[in-house]
This record gives sequence, structure tokens and C-alpha cells, in this order.
Amino acid sequence: MDQTVPFLSETKPHCDMSACGLTLNIGRQRLTSDNWQKLLNQATDWRLLDRQRSMVAGDIVNPSEGRRALHTSLRATNPQAPYYEEVQAVLNRMKDFARDVREGKRLGAGGARITDVINIGIGGSEMGPHAVYHALREAKPDIRLHFLSAVDGVLLDRILAELDPKTTLSVISSKSFSTRETMLNAEEILAWYQSAGIDRDHGLDRHVVLVSAKQSACETMGLPEENRFPMWDWVGGRFSVWGAIGLPLLIALGEETFKEFLAGAEAMDAHVLQASPEKNLPLTLALLAYWNATELKMGTHCLLPYDERLRLSVAWLQQLEMESLGKSVTADGALISGVTGQGVWGGFGNEAQHSFYQWLRDGTWRTSIDLIWCDEPGHSHLHHHKVLNANAKAQAEALVKREHPSTEYFNAVSTLTIDKLTPFTLGALMAMYEHKTTLLAFIYGLNAFDQPAVEYGKKLCRELEAKLG
Repeated sequence: MDQTVPFLSETKPHCDMSACGLTLNIGRQRLTSDNWQKLLNQATDWRLLDRQRSMVAGDIVNPSEGRRALHTSLRATNPQAPYYEEVQAVLNRMKDFARDVREGKRLGAGGARITDVINIGIGGSEMGPHAVYHALREAKPDIRLHFLSAVDGVLLDRILAELDPKTTLSVISSKSFSTRETMLNAEEILAWYQSAGIDRDHGLDRHVVLVSAKQSACETMGLPEENRFPMWDWVGGRFSVWGAIGLPLLIALGEETFKEFLAGAEAMDAHVLQASPEKNLPLTLALLAYWNATELKMGTHCLLPYDERLRLSVAWLQQLEMESLGKSVTADGALISGVTGQGVWGGFGNEAQHSFYQWLRDGTWRTSIDLIWCDEPGHSHLHHHKVLNANAKAQAEALVKREHPSTEYFNAVSTLTIDKLTPFTLGALMAMYEHKTTLLAFIYGLNAFDQPAVEYGKKLCRELEAKLG
């Protein structure tokens, strides 16, 4: 790769752009101001923002399944948004249910208050809620939220060992209501309740809630309609945290927190559709990702948050981008000969410095990096915050240049400063990466909303499981 490609800051004096409490600096990206202007011109030629507006308006953008992709409608407060009344009706039901649990109006079968919630789901039904809960939970929450995802029985044992079935609510989340891991874990949870004398005839409806797009399948569990919350086929699993998949968050974090989380995402929706291309955060991230992957041949992208609360955002972003962009055919079915995105990885930045930064700084591969920190701490240990952010800002420099003159230019880094991590800014952050992903899909000509390889793997697993008996 050409070592002479400079940093954008060397040819363009102002490399900051801000929206929704987030400030993005792209000065350490490896391209000239002329390169950047050509990318912006291409974005106009490709009608990227127009296509994004069409998606939000409800055009079919998932041709393989003949579906819309309207996750933005889940956080919309504009009555003109597609499915607005339907979404609000479900959201109001979610709020009422969560409020009753939090206020002790909805008790367990034995009359005890609910103290714990188990989120039973995998993929998008787990990663989004888990990342949000980890970011926003109190140190000692009134209601604890646990995540049962994989079918490894160790996870099941560890979760149940801490809990009392009489004070535990379980939310079973599966878009298809047939996901093998989720349904197997659900069976174990139902047996656990039964062992405590809680079954369909004895208060199971006080302890189990279902979230699915297949409401007819849910009916087979014999729970009342008030215990069933819908998903829709126009929302993909990895984009679903804003709707009924977020019910456990509403219960554990409270209505105001969830409301602000949605508001931050909606603000970012407005930003991506209204901001000029040169100041548009999601469009900027998408164009830089395209440049780094295709022109600089950087095959991976590394997310490095310098905030413990954002630790799980790495896994969430990994699924979002790699499941959306990991395609070998276009949306029209044509074979693709070039790249369709980057491998996404990363870790909590301060720990990663003592793990894989040696490879980033001194190895022979190059990668693009998003490095994130918060201006305001989420704790009272101010000196810790000072040292943490000093590390973050130092590494923003250390990761792009080497001490050896022959390798002056190396990785490409964007920094993202969050004014203060709140439900609002977290919602904006996650929506920003959603829009980056869908814009990249439009650039590459992909369907961002299906996952045929995942479905094929499930098929093979079912066949092998049947053979093993």
C-alpha cells in the first residue's frame, strides 16, 4: 500500500463535524482534501441521501424478502412516519407493562415483587439490548437484567443460580419464534418455573412475556394476549432494539430513559436526512469506510471505546455491519468481484492498549479505527477520567504514525467525542452507525437487511441435530 497518502488534516484545515452531542474528527484519515471532495461528489452522484430518505419513507429496500426497512419508524414522533399509530400503540402497551412491573403493580405468582428479568434471545434480540443495558444501568439497579443467549448450559446454570423463579420475569424474544437457541433456552426456563410450582394453570402469565413477529406461533404457549408483544417483518433483528425487543430495557431502566434513548436516535435520523454531505456524520463514516476498504485495502475496522459503558458496543457493531454487508452478490443477484465492507473488531480501549495495540502499532497490517471517548465522566473518580482520556488522546496519535521515518503514515483513525454519555447520546451513537451501515450497503449495491448465509447455517445445524438424535 502507498505509504505516501497523507492525513486529511494536512490538506484540509477543519476536520470536525458535530451533531446530537457527538463530535467527529476525521483529520487522521489518509486522504487529501481533493480525495475527500471527490468522495462527496460521488455521494451526490450515487444519490445516497436520497436513497436513505426513500428507505425512511417506506420504499422496499429488502428485495430478497420483498420488505421495507423501517427501524426508523420505531423511534419516530412524527405522525406522518410509516406505521406511526401501530408503533405508538405497541409502545404504549410496553410502557404500561413496564410501569406496572417497576411500581410493583404486577407481581409474581406468589405475590412477590419482580426483582430480576431474563432476556432470552440471541443475535439482534440480545446484542442491542445488552449493549444498551451495560451502558445505562445503575451500579445497583432496582431491577436486574440478565441475558440468556447461547445454548451453552454453563450460561444457563450461572444465571439461574442467582435467581428466584418467584421474583423473576422472563422475556422470550425471537422474530421467527423458531430460533433454535432461543426456543431451547425457553424450554429450560419453563421447566425451571414449573419446578417452583409455576405453570400455565398456576401463574405462568405473571412470569413470561413473548416478543415475536409470529404471533400465531406465540399462541401455542397458552399465554394471554397482554403477554405477547409484536415485532414486524419490516424491522430486521439487528435494527430492532428500538421496538418491543427493548421491552426488558423499559422494565430495567425506566420509561424516561428509554424515551430519551429513542429521542437521540430520532435526532440522528433527522441529521442524516437534513445535514449537508460535508457535515453529515453517518455519510462521512460510510464514505471513509468505502475509501479505506477499496482504495487503501484496509480489510478490517477496529472500534475502540475509552469508556467501560461502551464495551459491548463492539459486539453490537460487529453484527450490525458484518451481517449487513457480508454479501457476495448485489441486491439484484449479480456476483461481486470486489470488497463489500470490512471485518469489524475491537475492544475497550484502555485494556486493548495492553493486548493488541502492539499489532496495531508495529505489525505489518493496516486498519481503520474509530476511537471514542466522553468529555464528562460517568462517575466521581475525576483523576481516573483524566488518565483514561489522556490515554485515548495519546493513542489517537500513536496509532497513525510510527517513529520510523520509512513508515510515517500507517493506520487511519477517526475520533468521536461524546459530550456526555446519556440515553440521548447513546441513541444517537447507535443510530449513527445504523445509518452508516445502510449507506454503505447502497454504495456497494447490497441488500443490508437479509442474511442468507446465517439461514443456511441454521439449516445445516437442524439436519445434523436430527442425525445425531
